[in-house]
Amino acid sequence: MTSKFPATYPTYPANGGFADRVTITELLNQHGYATGHFGKWHIGPDEKPGTYGIDVIGGSSREEIGRKSKRDDPRGRDASIYDQAIRFIEANADRPFYVNVWGHISHNPVDPVESLVERWKDLTVSDGDFPPPMREKLQKLRDSGGDVNDAMRRYLADVESLDAAIGALLQRLDELGLRDKTIVIFSSDQGADMTKVGLGGLRDNQMGFNDDRRGGKHTNLEGGLRVPWIVRWPGHVPAGRVDETSVISGIDYLLTLCGLTGIKIDASDYDGEDTSSAWLGGTHVRAKPLFWKTSSPGSQAVIRDGKWKLFHPVRKNGGDFELYDITTDPRESNNLFAAQQDIAKELTGKIEAWVATLPKEYLKTKDKED
Repeated sequence: MTSKFPATYPTYPANGGFADRVTITELLNQHGYATGHFGKWHIGPDEKPGTYGIDVIGGSSREEIGRKSKRDDPRGRDASIYDQAIRFIEANADRPFYVNVWGHISHNPVDPVESLVERWKDLTVSDGDFPPPMREKLQKLRDSGGDVNDAMRRYLADVESLDAAIGALLQRLDELGLRDKTIVIFSSDQGADMTKVGLGGLRDNQMGFNDDRRGGKHTNLEGGLRVPWIVRWPGHVPAGRVDETSVISGIDYLLTLCGLTGIKIDASDYDGEDTSSAWLGGTHVRAKPLFWKTSSPGSQAVIRDGKWKLFHPVRKNGGDFELYDITTDPRESNNLFAAQQDIAKELTGKIEAWVATLPKEYLKTKDKED
């Protein structure tokens, strides 16, 4: 939303918002775009039209999505979010528009209606179909007495309902004649949760996995950071192309959209880069490093610079330094910190310089959605 790393804010943005930073929705709205937001809010305390330049905000908080009428929608729990987004698009089909559609699938609780689960009743999980991290997750669920087949059926039913909702939105864009002039982006905020199964209840249904990479949600390992990034823009983005070279981030979103829409900004005031070359089917070579850190002064800090990724414990005696060549070791299994001291020293200097610019304390606020 702002092309600033979250840790630069003195209050966690999901709770406290973006202070005086301009958002992509404000920039587009100022340049004539109708703006809408539907689904999870999670970007500050003020959820009303006009916030961040958003004209229309659909009601779909955690509390509302949990109501029986929403949970029991035979099309899936995110269907109403997409209904609202489609109505917004229909109302603004004759002008430029921008819309956030932020669904809940596949966040806990994964609890689809039985009619959706029934479609998967014949599915049986075979551990051999999965890489080691997922096999460990499946075994953990079995060891706790959970039903792996039932959990997977419910997870797939949930995800299938998301596929259907996205399909309905894309079909409506096509029917309205907007296919070739609408950029559609699909992504996720973090990797699948690999730690919650075995606790019982609906959390056992969180059957997502992150290929052969370690870690997941709430970690800075590749399993937590690597997420889908799919772009559809016929005539501009080559269909079916997979880019395994470019390194891009959500931090680049604002600058890239400004570049594509012709909005002039001072790029030096942002943490990201214009990565439109990658979006449009080419490649992007990063000039700036990427940083990750939670909103806590002593939490671990991570830098990705070129092919190198360094984990810095920050706290004294708070853990080990780790250095990986992500291009050859995406599973982060071979710590090269001792063997690559020159690289380690360079990245340690960069990350410590960045950490020094961050708030020395963070305001604690309650997250109403988690």
